[in-house]
Amino acid sequence: MESTFPYSVRLKFPGDLDYIAPVRKFVAEMLQAVNFGPKFAYRSEIVVDEICYNAITFGCQSPDATVEIEFSIHEDRMELVIKDPGKGDRSNRERLRHAVDGNLREADRKAGAKKEKLGLEIVKMLSEELNFEIDNNNLTSVRVVRKREEVSAKP
Repeated sequence: MESTFPYSVRLKFPGDLDYIAPVRKFVAEMLQAVNFGPKFAYRSEIVVDEICYNAITFGCQSPDATVEIEFSIHEDRMELVIKDPGKGDRSNRERLRHAVDGNLREADRKAGAKKEKLGLEIVKMLSEELNFEIDNNNLTSVRVVRKREEVSAKP
């Protein structure tokens, strides 16, 4: 694949956990095709897995719900925007807000320590940016930026 940056891909898939594995594999293969290292690609798979899992588990409540990924590869970073219909209840949206802000433990304590975790701590560790937004139509968007760990020399 010729390396002319940026590359952008938009995927839309059903809100079903079975679709996560092929989506994360696709992202990793795209990264490696443009000379990002295997370590970066693997860690990006973890990020995609966690964010998509949360989108499906907490945001896709109706049978026809879909998840959309906007995936951009730049020379020095990758950017992901993952959107779900956000039809989850208010407590799920509040937990997401607290998790992104780093206050999930406090939110869980106040709510009676819910069983399910959002897994965003690992995403925060692997990423330079993590933020989210809920629009007027209740569409939840999570944006992640990962900077390239090593920049390979151009031939």
